[in-house]
Amino acid sequence: MDDLALSTSYFAGRRLTPAAMAAAVRAFGLARVELGYLTRETELDAWEDACAAEGLTVGSVHAFCPASVADPFPGPETFSLAEPDGARRAAAVRAALATLDCAVRFGARAVVMHGGRVALRRPRLLLGSVPYRSRLSEAFAARGGRPDHDLAGQERAWREEAAGAWVDALSFSLDALLPRFEAAGVALAFENLPGLEAFPDPAELDFLRRRFPSPCLGAWYDVGHGERKARVGDWPQAETLALLGGCTFGAHLHDVAGLEEDHRAPGEGGVDWEALRPLLARPGLLRVLEPAPDVSAEALRRGIAFLRAFFGET
Repeated sequence: MDDLALSTSYFAGRRLTPAAMAAAVRAFGLARVELGYLTRETELDAWEDACAAEGLTVGSVHAFCPASVADPFPGPETFSLAEPDGARRAAAVRAALATLDCAVRFGARAVVMHGGRVALRRPRLLLGSVPYRSRLSEAFAARGGRPDHDLAGQERAWREEAAGAWVDALSFSLDALLPRFEAAGVALAFENLPGLEAFPDPAELDFLRRRFPSPCLGAWYDVGHGERKARVGDWPQAETLALLGGCTFGAHLHDVAGLEEDHRAPGEGGVDWEALRPLLARPGLLRVLEPAPDVSAEALRRGIAFLRAFFGET
């Protein structure tokens, strides 16, 4: 049995019990899961029973997990550890610690975390600056799948001017969190996300790792997100891996079809998997399939077979 895992986010919207999801994971020939942020606090006992019944292990937990029954729309960015507002950041720290407790309960090795979104601002002559949303994806589509590198450089400069408050805010959160993660022996892994606003970017995470030289602080490499960022001219994969490959605890595995349609089954898109082999084949890396819920069971089985062949497994 290989060590591939399936994210429970694949089952979003299907109203399945933990027992049914665990049985489906087993039916795909897998023995490991990542508990996703849609997992409710009322389901944890049932997940323990389901894992025991199916012989599954939990390798990673995606923050924020478990979700409160009072939250109608749980998500990975309900809270942000890089929130400049102190009260909201404190709420994020509490939610991260609850996720850590969940990881410890299930014996998971890593917590996958979204860091937040930088509020970009564009300089405007005589008026200071104005709020701005990245146009890299829009430009990429308008140019027929070619990145606008001039725009990327301009937007990157604006981001660097704006990001300092988020670096400082995340530093405050890490001060509170890392001693707890270190005591538990659980990794806090920040995922690369598509979009220029996504925080932290590889350079920022590298800076934070030098500020906080903890063995529990590192990266989570999402293959589809990395592909999307590279395609639009935002952080080439080689540069990302050069900075963070050595501190990457795990990876989300999915493909990208068309221009930017990610979370497809592996092997059914344009990702250059061979270029990622040095990272993905590294011993001890947590490898988690993260297909969209609309990926069919047949397509997912083909994706699992593709990955097993890629990793030289049978």
